Amino acid sequence: MMKPKAFVLYPNQWEPLSCLSDEQLGRLFRHIFTWLNDGSLDLQKEEQLVESDILLAFRFMRMQINIDIKKYQQLCDKRKEAANKRWESHSKNANASFAMHKKENEIENEIENEIEKEKEKENEKESSCAAVGISEPVANAEEAAAADSFYEKAEKEWMPWFNRLLDGYESQIPRLRMMTKPRAERLRELLEKYGRDVVAETFRKAAGSQFLNGRGTKNKFIAKFDWIIDEKHFLDILEGNFNG
Repeated sequence: MMKPKAFVLYPNQWEPLSCLSDEQLGRLFRHIFTWLNDGSLDLQKEEQLVESDILLAFRFMRMQINIDIKKYQQLCDKRKEAANKRWESHSKNANASFAMHKKENEIENEIENEIEKEKEKENEKESSCAAVGISEPVANAEEAAAADSFYEKAEKEWMPWFNRLLDGYESQIPRLRMMTKPRAERLRELLEKYGRDVVAETFRKAAGSQFLNGRGTKNKFIAKFDWIIDEKHFLDILEGNFNG
């Protein structure tokens, strides 16, 4: 089943939901968003997290959402089929198709050549900077651009994912409200050093740790994002030192 970009609320859904309190409605929609934002749409996993007093309401909402998803999938399939038919009609002329592919290959080769030339220029600049013993403004500008690019990725992808992860585990760790550049820089260093899978695994261990969520028998310590991405603490979490 495809992951939906949105879901629809219908006026006639209010009557069976009107008996729920504001607090129950809040928890219900939190579980709906968590379920839909999970790329796998794992219903069994989400129902294990849903509290018993809102489970029937969750199943009621989920049934309509699934119907809407299937309708949208059918619409997408029809559009795709129509597009394929149009493409087939345009591809009947073999000579035109051959010329088109030839042109595409020429463009790809030109792009690859330009990329190689740019890499050679960058290597020459780095060698020149190292020989003189200074950092030229151009080199600093390129490094700054790369840092800004990752900052946007951290803000738009990693921060929402981290917050959804905490919601899924019902973690006490504070949600991120802002991805600062120092935070993004520390995250980038961890990703470059340990890889995406290891960083994600460490965040999951932190979200599921009783100790780091203030549920220890003696210590009520609750970790924060900045504490987690400190490399020393990061390695302790990864190695399972806070699982007890």
